[in-house]
Amino acid sequence: MKRPRASKRLAPRRGSRASRKKALHALSLRLEMAREEERARVARELHDELGQVLTSLKLEFSWLVDELKKSEPKPGIQLVNKLQSLIGLIEVSIQSVRQISGDLRPAVLDHLGLREAIQWEATKFQARTGIRCRVVSQLVHDVADRTRALALYRILQEALTNVVRHAHAGAVRISLAEQGRTLVLVVKDNGRGIARPEISSMMSIGLLGMSERARLLGGRCTITGVPGRGTTVTVKVPSARS
Repeated sequence: MKRPRASKRLAPRRGSRASRKKALHALSLRLEMAREEERARVARELHDELGQVLTSLKLEFSWLVDELKKSEPKPGIQLVNKLQSLIGLIEVSIQSVRQISGDLRPAVLDHLGLREAIQWEATKFQARTGIRCRVVSQLVHDVADRTRALALYRILQEALTNVVRHAHAGAVRISLAEQGRTLVLVVKDNGRGIARPEISSMMSIGLLGMSERARLLGGRCTITGVPGRGTTVTVKVPSARS
């Protein structure tokens, strides 16, 4: 009696793993784009709806204070001071809404491009932290591709956040260039210099996010440090032309 032949295992098709990897890569990119679109929508809602309501409240309170000052008999000084204090709180709220809206979706990036957005971010960073920030752009033409421009801008934001949290630096230099068909963003500080163990420990926070954004565009983000001489974040992604 013949024994039944053992069924042969089907060998995985060549390219199936690569196809799955490519599909996951495309899905990750689409999810990232969806997140950015949602951020843009929320930013518009904050700016257009909540911002307008707060501005209207400020105008109404200002009008009320002016009318009270002109009325007879004169209102108590405590009432006027209270109303003016409320106007001050509303003004602070308006500025907060603008700040949050700008963080969610920087309008300067959409209207003026990546070069101006980086300069704007550097100026804002220097004013907020007191750390000197210099921008050097060697781009002949600005980055027209919206996805690439936004990814590089987000990586820059994260890199500057890490400078404030970890570097103890007094100055930062940001450079943006196109080398052949590769866009190169470099953020270098003059702080204490990150050590190798710290790079590994940062993988769950800043570095992982920066690396993932670069990877989604087919690029790479590397971070290096020299003790006492600072940390350098280098991002290389293919340009839209490539």
